[in-house]
Amino acid sequence: MPLWGVLAALLIVTLWGANFVAVKIAVTDVPPFFAAGIRFGAQVILLSPFLRVRVQDLKHLLIYAVFMGVGHFAVMFLAIQYLDVTTIGIVLQLGTPFMVLLAWLMLGEKFGVWRMIGMGIAFAGIVVLIGFPEDDIDPMWLLALVFAAFMWALGTVRAKQLSDIPPFSLIAWMSLMAMPMVFALSFAFETNQLEITLSAPPRFWAALAYMVIASAIIGYGMWYYLMKSYDVAVVAPYNLLVPLVSAICGVMIMGDTLTVSKVLGGIMIVGGVSLITLRQVYLVRRAGKHTEFRT
Repeated sequence: MPLWGVLAALLIVTLWGANFVAVKIAVTDVPPFFAAGIRFGAQVILLSPFLRVRVQDLKHLLIYAVFMGVGHFAVMFLAIQYLDVTTIGIVLQLGTPFMVLLAWLMLGEKFGVWRMIGMGIAFAGIVVLIGFPEDDIDPMWLLALVFAAFMWALGTVRAKQLSDIPPFSLIAWMSLMAMPMVFALSFAFETNQLEITLSAPPRFWAALAYMVIASAIIGYGMWYYLMKSYDVAVVAPYNLLVPLVSAICGVMIMGDTLTVSKVLGGIMIVGGVSLITLRQVYLVRRAGKHTEFRT
């Protein structure tokens, strides 16, 4: 991959790692479900030209929207209220081992010993994060974030049924279908959403713009372009830098504290995910194939 491609990959992981700061700011100023609904609405508006799919795909898109829009994004927005940015960036990496497990169960993909070891190390890292009593991490919200990572994996596996739909169309339809469901959750469990949003400080709107434009549109747009232009084995490993970027942003911008459990648990989770990812890279290179690799 040429220098510009490397720089583009580094820009993407930086945008994604810093996105957790934007989400944290957004849910601090506006109720989380309502903030997620506004994000989906903005994405629908900006990506409306891509709302073109076959009628027979709508059922699969609805399932994808439930998994990804409600199960992943809505739950993540809720859990982020109670967790720091560093922990968020680390724990959401569990989506990769979950995806490998689901692909084995649902799609019959191979599940080798190296992936089993990687998954074991990654999940043991969660036990470390929960088990250190000196840390102020609420296990309930940590497990909610683990659930959000699982729903991301489930949505990603189901998205294989929609592989012929362009990425921006997938994002646009997911946003359109998830938006009313998330707003319904907001009006069921949150209060004074409109009043709070209308009086929200400028930083909320800046965070919203970042989530929609920088992370969703620019980040994913560039990522899919690189994945189509270069071998997946070259591009995919850059995604492993996202937790590092989120940790740096958490410490420098949000004032997060790096405790023993965060460092040790983070190393175990990212190490396990790295083992799974690099094993996939090795298999792709050995097979000489150019396949899609979602992390």
